[in-house]
Amino acid sequence: MESCGYRATTYYYNTALNASSSTNALFDNVTINDYSDTVGEEQLLDIYAYGIQSTYLEDGSTIQSIFTDAFTTSLSDTDEKCNSVTDCDNNELSTTVPSNLKGLAKIMAKNAYLDNGKSEFVNSCSGVSFSNISSDTNGKGIYEIASTKNDTYPIYYYRGAVDNNNVKFAGFCWKAIRTTDTGGVKMIYNGTPDASGNCTNKTGTGTQINSSGSTLYSDKKLPSDVGYMYYTGGYSYSGKSASDLSLAYIYGNDITYSGGTYTLIDTMTSTGTWATDYNTLTNNHYTCFSTGTTCTSVYYLYYTSSSKAYYITLRNGKKVEDALDEMFNGSNINTTNSGPKNQVDNWYSANLSDYTSYIEDTIYCNDRSINKINGLNQSGGDISITFESGIRVFSTYTPTLTCTRTLDKFTVSSLLGNGALTYPIGLLSTDEVMYAGGKYGTNNNTYYLYNGNNYWTLSPQNFGS
Repeated sequence: MESCGYRATTYYYNTALNASSSTNALFDNVTINDYSDTVGEEQLLDIYAYGIQSTYLEDGSTIQSIFTDAFTTSLSDTDEKCNSVTDCDNNELSTTVPSNLKGLAKIMAKNAYLDNGKSEFVNSCSGVSFSNISSDTNGKGIYEIASTKNDTYPIYYYRGAVDNNNVKFAGFCWKAIRTTDTGGVKMIYNGTPDASGNCTNKTGTGTQINSSGSTLYSDKKLPSDVGYMYYTGGYSYSGKSASDLSLAYIYGNDITYSGGTYTLIDTMTSTGTWATDYNTLTNNHYTCFSTGTTCTSVYYLYYTSSSKAYYITLRNGKKVEDALDEMFNGSNINTTNSGPKNQVDNWYSANLSDYTSYIEDTIYCNDRSINKINGLNQSGGDISITFESGIRVFSTYTPTLTCTRTLDKFTVSSLLGNGALTYPIGLLSTDEVMYAGGKYGTNNNTYYLYNGNNYWTLSPQNFGS
């Protein structure tokens, strides 16, 4: 498997910039006390809008903006921009700028276009098409997801060949990606500032926190091994070679269980020649690996080829449906860190621990909902599991920011999601990459997430041999 690096993502919580209490605010290691008494929202917004690196409080002390070169071509909060969007009936569509938005999120909202109509860089009256990469005719700039327009915090996202979304936070460079459903802003790591303190990185391993990487699913043979964190215990795969399978074993389509004994039903008997038998077991996955039909433990073949077969062992009356449920819905589904999670956590611990109070605990979606289970369906053929995120990427081209399963909502707090994260940081989902302008199988070397390297996302696409 090709090695990939990591581009960690984190959320900055904008409301911290506008706190009315006398909290301390840490901006690049400069602590400003009671700053909200002397710096109003408009002044802070102007700093972000024009990319000014520093300004002065009324008492003469200096504040270093955490946003450097951010929005150097954007308008300020008080300027007007004509964000004309029209539908296919030539009706004008308008974005929303809720009064509860603050800081960077508010600027993004004021410079956004609705994504469901024709606008400056979108030629189609139906809006942005996620079946194609971003371009000067299919999205470049800031957009509001139309379906979130009436939400308390609509979602605004960057798309395409933009260069005004650079952010400096905690001494590192980041790219603003999108807002969150609580008013924060999601950012992706983009290296360190240059000698002048500016964020100018575009490509290369310097835009990643680890350029060598480690595989997410090295030597994994069960679908439960898929995930930012994954399942341990209960089931493990076993294998048999063709020579071990060249006997006239009996295979069943289903099983019954009584008195501690499994019985195969709807059976077929193999010929004893595995090269012939292996592709005839599409509907007969259960076996006792014997010429009989009863056993105290039964074996379920979920993958076969001309040279081998992989299987799991079932006990105590359990069927494959029970095993699958435990693998993807059990309480121990998120117990072991993947390689990327270890790398991201270690980097956070070394570099961002002092900034945790300014980073939002929000959902990182590792969507493991299954569309097709194939080999883990007793009538489903060989293993080739397709996850819902894979369908969205390969087939329907319909990205979503909704994470349906609580177990896949990676958060620090269990009030928001699964509570499995140690730190409020993670990776992008493929849905977020699609919003930004990417498309599977199509090169896009102009959109802002392009860095010339491979990097991991949180989204599993499929699981096969």
